[in-house]
Amino acid sequence: MDTLKGLVINPGMVLGKAHIWSAPDEKTPLFDLYINQKEILSRALLRSTKELEETIASSSALYSDAVSVIFQAHKLMANDPLLLEDAVARITAGDNAYHAYKKAAEKVIAQFQTMTNQYMKNRIVDIEDATDRVLAAIVDTEYEQALTFPEPRILILAKMKPSILYHCQKPSVIGFVSAEGAYDQHSGLIARTFDIPGLIVKEIKEKVQPNDWILLDANNGEIYINPTDEIIKMFQEGKTVKS
Repeated sequence: MDTLKGLVINPGMVLGKAHIWSAPDEKTPLFDLYINQKEILSRALLRSTKELEETIASSSALYSDAVSVIFQAHKLMANDPLLLEDAVARITAGDNAYHAYKKAAEKVIAQFQTMTNQYMKNRIVDIEDATDRVLAAIVDTEYEQALTFPEPRILILAKMKPSILYHCQKPSVIGFVSAEGAYDQHSGLIARTFDIPGLIVKEIKEKVQPNDWILLDANNGEIYINPTDEIIKMFQEGKTVKS
């Protein structure tokens, strides 16, 4: 059994098997001189915008306006005029739509990484989420994954992307642990709106294997990987868990 400590994003205590989230495999982008790359980018932006508008509508109807505002911001980020101007210029210079948009997005992200304001730096994951959606659309890959399981799972993440946390719904996903993140990232707001317990644990990806049992104690900022029967019994009886 391993015990790890982390930063609390949303309190709670849950027990379940680990599901390690991984991005869907993207198709290799093809560069055909006879295909209009600007048109490919335009179609990808329309598709991404439509997906985000659907999420905005559903989140506005089901949850607080604070959640829908997150995806409204993603819509603006994906269609940022300066980003698109850079991407189109790269296409004009001979790049394909995928690499042009990717390089333009990376340039914006690099600018945010130099900022000293932590609030602004915490927006990087939103920019990545919004622009990764467009990149997936360019190569005709589904960006979002339905997180439904026959038994309760605890999601193991590399980063707290809002598009992932938005699909964390009980009883399928009862908690999450991310290697990166911060309390005031937008994903944290989503987790607290959905009341999904969560922690940030830097070394989580190296410590957890698929289907490991996880006791997530986000009340005390700890997780137990493959906890002993004694600790599980303490959890089930509602007692304070101590290793």
